[in-house]
Amino acid sequence: MSAVLAACSAPPAGLAEVSESEPAASDEASPDPVEEPAVAGPTPSERSVETATPVGHRVVRSGALVYAAPNRRGGRRGRTEPRRPFAIFGVEPGPGCEGEGWARVEQGGFVCLEHAGTSKGPAQIQPELAAEQMLPFIYARPKILDRKTGAIARVPRYLDRYALVRNDPPIDWLEPDRQYTFLRTKTRRAGLMLIDADERATPARDMKIAAPSLFAGRELAREPVASGLRPAWAVGHPAVLRDAPATNAKQVGTVEYHASLAVDPTPIVVGEESWYAVPDGAGPGNDAYVVAADMNYWIPGPTLAEARADEVWIDVELGQQTLAVMRGQSPEFVTLISSGAGGTGTPPGLFRIYEKLAVATMRSGPNAEDPYFVEGVPWVQYFHRRYALHASYWHDDFGKRRSHGCINLSPKDAARVYAATSPNVPPGWNSLLEHAGDPGTLVRVRRGTDPVEDRRLPLGVIEPGQEGEETAEPAPAE
Repeated sequence: MSAVLAACSAPPAGLAEVSESEPAASDEASPDPVEEPAVAGPTPSERSVETATPVGHRVVRSGALVYAAPNRRGGRRGRTEPRRPFAIFGVEPGPGCEGEGWARVEQGGFVCLEHAGTSKGPAQIQPELAAEQMLPFIYARPKILDRKTGAIARVPRYLDRYALVRNDPPIDWLEPDRQYTFLRTKTRRAGLMLIDADERATPARDMKIAAPSLFAGRELAREPVASGLRPAWAVGHPAVLRDAPATNAKQVGTVEYHASLAVDPTPIVVGEESWYAVPDGAGPGNDAYVVAADMNYWIPGPTLAEARADEVWIDVELGQQTLAVMRGQSPEFVTLISSGAGGTGTPPGLFRIYEKLAVATMRSGPNAEDPYFVEGVPWVQYFHRRYALHASYWHDDFGKRRSHGCINLSPKDAARVYAATSPNVPPGWNSLLEHAGDPGTLVRVRRGTDPVEDRRLPLGVIEPGQEGEETAEPAPAE
């Protein structure tokens, strides 16, 4: 596999400006445009004063770049979500922007309204999820028909569901080795159909629909662990509990895959194997024992002296494949991850989240030996070059190394961690870069209790290779 596949990346399209020729579009959720009066912008000295209440909402069909100043040389601050309303707090003229002019938005940013339509709002945190919805999309890819030959189904795509039912010629064919996103399904006499954001229809019969992991980590306020014990999870299928630390000892129970438990962190070495005691695992007052290969547990790290008592930060431990959301020196939430495997390991160090994206497309680099394209990856947080924390909807191997450098989280855990960190992506935005007014959350990546190098860059500095590099997580074969 090409070395360029060492980490994750959003494609360059995520950084591009909206086409200057693109027409204005109203918010699809609010189809009737709202007439809003023109709003005079503040004087330059008042630009930093953002009113508490928006003066209106706008929407741009393809999303709009947010700049740090009311001009296109002001530096990129973020991007609004396509077809979703975002709040504005005033409008002022400025160079390089026709129409209404430059809108002041959250996070000290400015958006050119040249191609914007009005919206009733309100702006919503992205990605938008309905009640009980775990992920923003239905994910599917063309089926593998024969693993020996590598044959993959050839799947047509139609203009809309009516064209599919009429058996019109398809508008194109889906690419193999690519994960696609869909918003809903329809069932007609042609069978189950997958409908995407552009209303295009794909027959589901030759698609492998993803079944995302339901795993979620442990909230320690709700599920505390007794003093002297450590939170742990079964990674065996299942983890077997025995009445003594030996493979021939009596089995006294099992712990289902990814279920949580608490263990005594002192290893019991028997021959070439290590075992851990599970207090009350064989009944009240009776310890059980689990072999180390069947479970992972959280290892506290060295004190991070600079962390304030109320500061939230992220602590990743590669040996046991765990992540903790810390407040000061105490963990609030602990869970399993999947970090880089083989020659594409996740780099240790002390970092800062420099960009967050609600949803991103990830793909392999040019000339990759094993090309892939993964749409709709939610809750992406870049902390070093193209290494990111993000949801992985294509596997359930948390607790094992399997990525190409990024830190994979289950969908539920990725949403939990994303909501806890900064910079804080405003409602209606898809992405935000850290800046002086909202620096990124600290991320420590360590192995056991080994010290790590401080690899943080000065605020606002982008290391060569941190933007535009075409590396990403591969989707699995199925």
